[in-house]
Amino acid sequence: MFTKKRSDGTYIKDLPYFTRIIPYAMPTRTEAAIYFEQDFDVTRTLEYVNKANEGCAPGQKRLTLFQVLLCATVRTVALRPKLNRFVAGLRYYQRNRISFNFVAKRELTDGGEEINVTLCFSPTETLSTLPPKVSAYVAKMKRGESNDSDSFNKLMAKLPRWINKILVGLLFWADYNNCLPFSFIKTFPFFSTVFFTNVGSVGIDAPFHHNFEFGNCGIFCALGKIRKEKVVGEDGQVQVRDMVKVTFTYDDRITDGIYCGKSIDLLRSFVEDPSQLEAAPELSPELQAELNVTVID
Repeated sequence: MFTKKRSDGTYIKDLPYFTRIIPYAMPTRTEAAIYFEQDFDVTRTLEYVNKANEGCAPGQKRLTLFQVLLCATVRTVALRPKLNRFVAGLRYYQRNRISFNFVAKRELTDGGEEINVTLCFSPTETLSTLPPKVSAYVAKMKRGESNDSDSFNKLMAKLPRWINKILVGLLFWADYNNCLPFSFIKTFPFFSTVFFTNVGSVGIDAPFHHNFEFGNCGIFCALGKIRKEKVVGEDGQVQVRDMVKVTFTYDDRITDGIYCGKSIDLLRSFVEDPSQLEAAPELSPELQAELNVTVID
């Protein structure tokens, strides 16, 4: 029962001694949080999205800015495998899948029910493979189909508070001691590589969001609303560009801030030039071994 083995990751042995003791000094994701705020120039991105959606029926889209961000993040994680690490039970693990979670509304109203969307992706996703997968799953959820996470939440909502407190405490204990089965982990949003919120879709700018203490998701990404902004181009002329704020809340225990900062620069390059995501990446055997993705669905 009390083992280093987990169903959702591989224990990392060869870490510097200082790195291995960091979780003891900062045992929670809250105290280990680093916040990044970036402005992405999505002028070319929106042109690319609009071109991809030419000929679509009204109200239908083949591609969205958010899907470009998702695909760009998959590519970034595939090329920067340390982003897919997590801390559990004060130990470091390499996650064995690339999984994202985001919240969608069945209806875009104040009272619209929120649904959690948790999806697993291949490291070789492209702009032709990822958007249909996301659209199909979201459509299924909006039709009223529920996943295991929704069913569990509905069950808990019906239980007395004291039972819920005991149950949640048991879940924390089981996660700390690597006792949670993969059947539980795979459908819950707290065990994802990245947790996204697309607040720009409802006209809100990106906030700095908290990470969750339960589970092992160490990165929270918020996509804000698109705005027009005057910027000075390389030729010295003032241009009006489409800009969007993207914020990141990052568990600093996963890997150092320099690695994370360079990863965000790579992510920005993919978002600002989506044509790079049309073809699958070439991953060397060494990179594939470090990435250690063994679960795709």
